[in-house]
Amino acid sequence: MLETKIKTETENFKNNKIFNWKIVNQIIFILIIFLGGYYLSNINDLMVKNFNREKLKEKNKQLVKENENLEVAVLSLGSYGNINARIKNLKMVVAKNIDYITVEVAVVAKK
Repeated sequence: MLETKIKTETENFKNNKIFNWKIVNQIIFILIIFLGGYYLSNINDLMVKNFNREKLKEKNKQLVKENENLEVAVLSLGSYGNINARIKNLKMVVAKNIDYITVEVAVVAKK
């Protein structure tokens, strides 16, 4: 009888606990799974963004280098010596006397 009384008191104590550890452990396990998945998705997103950023940096470097080359080409093509050399190669005749036509303001062309 004493033995059954001890068993019932032990069972009552187990049933009257404030926390049911089985439920608490299940909640903690679910939280760990959920937060782990959230962490992995955020890390994946950061890696994709970092990869795209590196691609854009490389493209930016390439465009800056191309821009510098184009600026050098513009400067070399627009230099005074280069223009004079090209003019001489055209073999054009120099115009000496230039007469300009003056048109009065009141003149209008009709069909």
